[in-house]
Parts: sequence; structure tokens; C-alpha cells
Amino acid sequence: MRTFVILVVLAAAGFGGWKWYTGRQASANHEAVANAPAKETAPQANPGFGSPAQPDAPLPPELKAEYDRAEALWAQLAKDGSPAVTVKAPLLDQLYSKVLQGIYNKSEHKELEQRLVADRLTPLGNELFFSRTRYPEDETGIMVMHEAQPGESPDRIAKKYGMCVELLNRLRGMTNLTDASLHAGDRLKVVAVREHGGYLLHVDKSDFYLDCYIAGLFARRYPISHGAKETPTPVGKTHLVDRVLDPTWTDPHTHEVYQPGDARNILGGVWMSFSPDGIGQSGLGIHGYTGADAKMQAMVSNGCVRLDTPQAKELYQTLAHPDRCPTAVEIVE
Repeated sequence: MRTFVILVVLAAAGFGGWKWYTGRQASANHEAVANAPAKETAPQANPGFGSPAQPDAPLPPELKAEYDRAEALWAQLAKDGSPAVTVKAPLLDQLYSKVLQGIYNKSEHKELEQRLVADRLTPLGNELFFSRTRYPEDETGIMVMHEAQPGESPDRIAKKYGMCVELLNRLRGMTNLTDASLHAGDRLKVVAVREHGGYLLHVDKSDFYLDCYIAGLFARRYPISHGAKETPTPVGKTHLVDRVLDPTWTDPHTHEVYQPGDARNILGGVWMSFSPDGIGQSGLGIHGYTGADAKMQAMVSNGCVRLDTPQAKELYQTLAHPDRCPTAVEIVE
């Protein structure tokens, strides 16, 4: 019996020693892990200056050359801040705009298209056309500094370059976009629109957007709605023939005419009409919307292109009247 008790005591002591040792090891291992230096992780790209996804499919050689040149320049300039405020911004917008237009409606480049617009062209467009940021040494010749002469007015200067006065005043930082005040010697940021091809509106029906270009440079992407299945928006190439603030509206079903300010006038205070040339249909254009069904990115109109009303007004304040400078329009499926 005595021998049995001794064996039990020895076994218990051995088990206790084993538990103590393994506990020490576990504690040591836990401490070693806790005190180990953290693994280095790759820095997160700044979404404003990061690199767009590389094309899923090879770009045509001429587009690849433009893309590579733009990306190398962007990377160089991004080291010191936003490339969109540097003197190279117009050139960057020009290069990226050529790439974007070359990959429209190419499913294999859809991701690249979206990233180019979000990470490159939108910040460029914002600074170029929606701010007072100046580019006095622009090598493209598109962004120009104009010194006001005695007797000149903002509208006269805007007309010289193919701009509307609202765009000129936006670039001056004016709150009132029809402001006529000006002093001789004032230096104004202007865009040589007429000299560089006018305006372009690219309407993509499948993806429900409108891209606006000024003098070949991307300015803004707007979400849209367009024609319902029974009244589709036609595809083709056409141009604007009018630009009207506070237009009348004729109901296409009843033919009743509603005056500006009438709650039944659904155009949102803006009308930019298409020529029937190239699309085979008259009475269509771009407008805002104040009707009952104001949903965006939907097939709901009588064939026109709808923008949210504030954005329709912004677009109106960007484009010149066709008599002053042409606006080409291309509508694709």
C-alpha cells in the first residue's frame, strides 16, 4: 500500500512539473510573438494620385503610347502633390482624353475607362474648368491668359475664344456667372475653344452617362436618363442647334405649350436642342427635369437626354451657343 501511495505522489509531481514547463513555454512563445517586429505592409495608394488599373486587354499601339506617356508624367508630378494644379495639367488631360475616347464602348477596357475618369480626368477637369487655377505656360495652347483691354467686356472676351460668358466668369471665380464687371489690365484665365475644335458631348446609352469635352479636353461626366423603350433616343452623330434658358415646353402627346415658370413645364429651365441631321429625328435635345418621375440612369424620356436639373444648368453654363462655337454630339448604344 505504501509503495502505491509513493507511486501516486511521484506521478502527480511529474504531471505538475510537465504542466509548469509547458505553461512557461506557451508564455514564452506568446511573449515572443507579441514582442516580434510587425511585418511591413505595402503602403496604400492615395486614391487621388494612385495608378489606374492596367488594361485587361492590350491597347492599340497609338493609345498605349499616349497612356504610357501620361502615366509617366503623372507619376513624376504626383511626388509633389496634385498633378491637376501643375502647368502640365492641360497636357495630361489631352493625353488621357485621347485614351478615353479610344476605348469607349470596349467591354475589355471598361474597368480602365472607369478608373481613368475617376482617378485622372475628373480631378483634371475640376481644376481646368471649374476653378480659378491658372495655367500661364500651357504648352498645348488651350489654356490662355488674356489681359483685358480698355472697352472690353467679359462677354466680348468670351466670344473671341468661343466661350459663353458663364464659363469665363466661372474661371474668374465669380459668384454671378453673368457678371459684366471688368477692369482694363485684368488677367483672365480663358480657353481657346474655337481654335481647338469646339465642344463635344459623348452620350453612352448603355451606361447612362454624358461626357463633356471642351477644346478636346475632358471636363465632366454626368449621369443621364434617356428614351423609354417605346420612344428610344436615336444613336448617331449630330450637333447642337440651340441653347435656351427658361424655354417653353410643348407636351408631345397633347401638343399643349407650357410657358417658363409653369409647374407643368418639365424641362427644368434648360433646353439644348439637337439637329435632326445624323439621328433622323427632330424635337430632341438635352434638358433638366421637374416632372413626377425624375429618376436618373433609366429609360424614361420621350427620346431626349435628361440630366438632373442643377447639372443641366451647369452644362448650359459650360457650352457656348452654336452661333458662337459648335458643339458636336455623338450618341452610342
